[in-house]
Amino acid sequence: MRNKIIFIGGIHGVGKTSLCEELSNRTGAHYFSASKLIKRLNKDYCDNKNKAVKDVDGNQELLLTAINQYIDKNLTTLLDGHFCLLSSKYEVTRISKKTFYDISPIAIIVLYDSISSISSKIANRDGVKYDVNLLSSFQNEEINYSKNIADRLKIPYLLFDVSHDKSEIVDFIANLINMEIQ
Repeated sequence: MRNKIIFIGGIHGVGKTSLCEELSNRTGAHYFSASKLIKRLNKDYCDNKNKAVKDVDGNQELLLTAINQYIDKNLTTLLDGHFCLLSSKYEVTRISKKTFYDISPIAIIVLYDSISSISSKIANRDGVKYDVNLLSSFQNEEINYSKNIADRLKIPYLLFDVSHDKSEIVDFIANLINMEIQ
């Protein structure tokens, strides 16, 4: 049986947190951030401004443990996270497929935006300026890999441009919630 988790991915700076908070308010779904769940179990985990992750696999194990501890599997939940991360060498690194099999979401939504907008948001929020080519390859890999995961899990998938009207994504989530109720 699948968890009632709708996994919402996208690269750093795309606007996952803001949109998930709004979607939670509009749909009644609960909302958790993967990074905040990891922090609950690992006080030393630091969501650093440069976003490089030293132990991608170790963080995912913590995430899975936190999901089991903090998310009620009977409630529809939006979980914002990533399909890829930046390694400590600033290489785009895929998160293990096993992580997504273990999360067992009912659907995947991936957010994207223009690279210039993402770059600007990160610079304003974190004071960090990333190479636009890195951000572009990061976003492309996030999109391609997330679609691959959704296909393997045989679950609904939505690729959503955050600059568009939010009614499409609200309707997508509402339909998922209605299917879960039936």
